[in-house]
Amino acid sequence: MLELNELVATKERRFPQHRGKGDWQPKRPWRRVPAVVERVVKGLYPHLVEKVEISIPAADELFREIRIENILTDVDGKPVALKTGAQLDVTFEADAKDIVPQKADSHA
Repeated sequence: MLELNELVATKERRFPQHRGKGDWQPKRPWRRVPAVVERVVKGLYPHLVEKVEISIPAADELFREIRIENILTDVDGKPVALKTGAQLDVTFEADAKDIVPQKADSHA
């Protein structure tokens, strides 16, 4: 967490016009769940992109793992990749037009 705070502070120094409270401020309905990189999947052929298998424990058993290309961008705009065991936060966002009020008994 300390490294993340340092990265945010570095970015705020580089772009003072975007300085905020340091926290991500949602502008749309959202939910954040923890996840972990289970493994890095190398492409079978050189032209295939490396992928990461990510496990989302909060998801149903059959839908717990997803695979995405292992390409991210760091705070300086440089390409980076995830490694096995990386702890993640997966954030789901929706447009306001795509939601409905939740019924009080739907948590049961």
